[in-house]
Amino acid sequence: MPNENPTPKINKKVLAEQFGFALAVLNSDPELKKLFELAVAKQYTPDRFIAELRSTKWYRKNGDAWRKAAIQKESDPATYKANVEQVRTRMRMIASELGAVVSDAQLRRMAEQSYMYGWDDNQLRATMSGYVKYTDGRLLGQAGQYETELRDYAASMGVRISNKTIRNYARAAISGESTIDDAMTSLRETAISAFPHLADRLRQGETVESIADPYRQTMASLLELAPTEVSWDNPLVKSALQRNNAQGQPSLTSLYDFEKEVRKDSRWLNTKNARDSLMSGTQRLLSDWGLVG
Repeated sequence: MPNENPTPKINKKVLAEQFGFALAVLNSDPELKKLFELAVAKQYTPDRFIAELRSTKWYRKNGDAWRKAAIQKESDPATYKANVEQVRTRMRMIASELGAVVSDAQLRRMAEQSYMYGWDDNQLRATMSGYVKYTDGRLLGQAGQYETELRDYAASMGVRISNKTIRNYARAAISGESTIDDAMTSLRETAISAFPHLADRLRQGETVESIADPYRQTMASLLELAPTEVSWDNPLVKSALQRNNAQGQPSLTSLYDFEKEVRKDSRWLNTKNARDSLMSGTQRLLSDWGLVG
């Protein structure tokens, strides 16, 4: 009989905020991450989590800033408040720059913990990376620039990429966990799995789109179309990139063979170059028969 009262899933992000920390910061240090996982498993209260935190090497290293801030909060609350507000202003600027979407309540909470523990800009960026998300169908700030780069590159490599994957790549790059070059390497390897015979060329910097361009231009010319009317992933062009050879291995079709394929397209018969070709062939035939000089 199924469990009618399953244990509710713990939202780690919400729990981290209850403990007074951003999840990105807790994951940034192995000792903190281990403590947080234990706190989740054993359902620590915020007070117990802070008590355990104060016994860590991380706290002994960073605790001086916390102690000074705690003293200031009690002895000079006005200065403490002003300093936290400066941090909040800085965090708001970083959030806007990176494309993080943070509520005022979240920003106030993060600004205070940032001041208490003396976070530097790298830690602030790591924190903000977790708040990068789509707004009106797009990423903002630096994340938005990464999105454009990734979408353009993925399209040139024939790789489909979801919003969630783009967001995760952008978050990782912003937090310093990886780079956009790492993301593009991953996309390139995905393209290679579809075009293994192009692996060397793709790893040397070409794209599937650039390799397909001569075929695209040839097709446009023979069918008397504007180049923009023939995309590189046109079925005929794409098949030229993935044709199996006599040994059953994927290979590129020669441009000579590709031209013959294009001339089989019914549209070719309605072109001027088709009429010229047929006229030229007729002239040669008549000449061979000695009917014309």
